[in-house]
Amino acid sequence: PASEAAPQRLALRRLFEERLSQFPADSRTRLAGQLGDPELQALCFDPLPNVARALVENPRFGLVHARLLAAHHPHPTGLSALTKKDSFLRDAEVQRMLLRNVQTPPTLLQRIFHQRRLIDLFQLGIGREMPEKNKIASREALRARWSSGMSEEKVDVLFRTEGRVLSQLVGLALDQKSAALFCHRTVTSLLLVQNLARWAGTPPSVLAHLLKQAVVRNQPQVRMLIFK
Repeated sequence: PASEAAPQRLALRRLFEERLSQFPADSRTRLAGQLGDPELQALCFDPLPNVARALVENPRFGLVHARLLAAHHPHPTGLSALTKKDSFLRDAEVQRMLLRNVQTPPTLLQRIFHQRRLIDLFQLGIGREMPEKNKIASREALRARWSSGMSEEKVDVLFRTEGRVLSQLVGLALDQKSAALFCHRTVTSLLLVQNLARWAGTPPSVLAHLLKQAVVRNQPQVRMLIFK
């Protein structure tokens, strides 16, 4: 639980700052490959990339340590060491900590984003958890996935976000297959209609489909918006 974790993390940080940080850099790097807990966890607070790399090589280094390193390590090179084991990057908590860490390198962010659905990428891009640099990277990943992704997923995210996702897709368009799938579904959200009517990438077939929906019939202003 988080309530237990905070004092424990504080104790580990203190162990690093008061004892382990007194050793010279090369000694810390050597110890990182040999020690067990609690020193092994405490060394996850070490800012040196070489120490981070040595930690990951330590046979005792596991998920507990990977999460600490992802949360607290302040150097892109050190964080890249976590790619040594796929199981670390598959862990939801390691991913969450890396997404919140402003130092996580772009290549590592891309590996995390690659595993996420369009809806997840959209929510990351508007959420409060990540620093702005990582939010921008998630929006770029969303745009790249939109251009190459599955049509079913695109239509699904349009309905689930009521078209809010379109604000991150300026300059892109909806492909023919996605448009055809969209036209087989009933639209009940007025917000989705308005967002699609304002988005330059909405195909004429989709606009025609929107005009036939019951939700639009008694809304002259919305009809005007679609005709524009």
